[in-house]
Amino acid sequence: MKKAFASIGCVGVALFGLLVAAVLAITSAIGEDNTSNGMTNAGFGGGLSDTKDIPSWIRPLITSAIQKYGCPEVTPSLLAAQIYSESAWDPKAESKDPKTGAVIAQGIAQFIPGTWETDGVDGNGDGRKDVFDPQDAIPSAVAYDCSLAKDVKDVPGDKTDNMLAAYNAGPYAVTHAGGVPPYDETQGYVKEIRALARKWAAPMSGTGNVTGRLGEVIQAARAALDTPYQWGGECQPPFQGGNGCDCSSLVKMAWSRAGVNLPRSTYEQVSEGSEVPSVRDLQPGDLIFTGGSASAPEHVSMYIGGGEVIDAPHTGANVRIKPLSYWESQILRMKHLGYTEPAKGGNSGSWVTPVADDSIGTGYRVSGSSWSSGHHTGVDFPVPTGTAVRAVGPGSVVTAGWSDAYGYQVVIRHEDGMYSQYAHQSSLSVSSGQQVGGGQQIGVSGATGNASGPHLHFEIRTGPEYGSDIDPLGYLRSHGINI
Repeated sequence: MKKAFASIGCVGVALFGLLVAAVLAITSAIGEDNTSNGMTNAGFGGGLSDTKDIPSWIRPLITSAIQKYGCPEVTPSLLAAQIYSESAWDPKAESKDPKTGAVIAQGIAQFIPGTWETDGVDGNGDGRKDVFDPQDAIPSAVAYDCSLAKDVKDVPGDKTDNMLAAYNAGPYAVTHAGGVPPYDETQGYVKEIRALARKWAAPMSGTGNVTGRLGEVIQAARAALDTPYQWGGECQPPFQGGNGCDCSSLVKMAWSRAGVNLPRSTYEQVSEGSEVPSVRDLQPGDLIFTGGSASAPEHVSMYIGGGEVIDAPHTGANVRIKPLSYWESQILRMKHLGYTEPAKGGNSGSWVTPVADDSIGTGYRVSGSSWSSGHHTGVDFPVPTGTAVRAVGPGSVVTAGWSDAYGYQVVIRHEDGMYSQYAHQSSLSVSSGQQVGGGQQIGVSGATGNASGPHLHFEIRTGPEYGSDIDPLGYLRSHGINI
């Protein structure tokens, strides 16, 4: 089958995906085939949604652990699902043999003592690794996941499923079985985690959930430039032979650098993200679909900015960059996976606006019964859920977590002794005590807490707590930011 499709380029992968889906619909039981549709599509997604099922204290630990130790197979929502499945968020969890009382697994990530000894890491840099300290155990889970992903990378089937199965049953069991082994516990473990990962993943819509790493996405795609097209290739360095790229594996590989696990085929990828209405609205990282039909496109390429598009065209050709004008008459659909350009919108030296879109909704000191003080203590930026939230200037994080009416919030103390607050976020990417720079992403917007809809509530204060607010726009103007 592979040879039959290889001669017609990326459409072969798409058609192959449909045929596999049709066949596997018949054998959908998870134990029957490791590549079944129920497994492969159980949990795509990158960032965390604003669900309250995930504790606020664990969110920054997940984000920082993936940033330091991560790999494409481990996304924030997948890691959250895995930790919950292991311990239900209990840092002191301990499993023991009911007969002997011997310890089987410990901590929030349920490490076997011997595995912890060899693979645990000192995640918080305090000079020791403590299996009961989430600041060590969560980074260790990410590092160990990624180590297992390498161990089973050549095993057939979905790489993330195989990684999770190896975490549960060991890499030998996965290799020996040629995929997820036929153990009820292991198969249930994989299925539960992938389902939770999909449930807890931030939606890819509007400005999306991928922020701050767009440059890595574009750079990753460019790294494959001029390498040979390989139908069904894994698209991994050095991009030769079976590690070459076809059209859909090229964009999948590139977006994995931002923690997004895209589906494998063009037919599936076209369902991701939000529609781009015209070529004038294209942004770097957007996907362009051509060939076939709008519902079943045969080819995908990626806009990389500057009027250029990168793609892996067909057998016998190399990954290339063509002008957007080459594609315009062929385009069927364009999809935006989501990010906010970090340098866009009111940048002045080390001071920036808190979001790239500086349009104001509710202003400062507006009166109303919606607020306990009788007036609005900050300004609102009416941005969609998933928009990158940035520190307006350099400083130290004094608060990062849940705060009742404010939902998920961050408070930063700046060098002049003033404080900035960022409320109603859907997830946070910093933790208390962390130093941040102006323009650094600290989370993504949402509608948590007492909010009537998605927006960022922004305050400037003379102290860290509620009730010390001053005019936030006036403060920003003093730092050269005019809104």
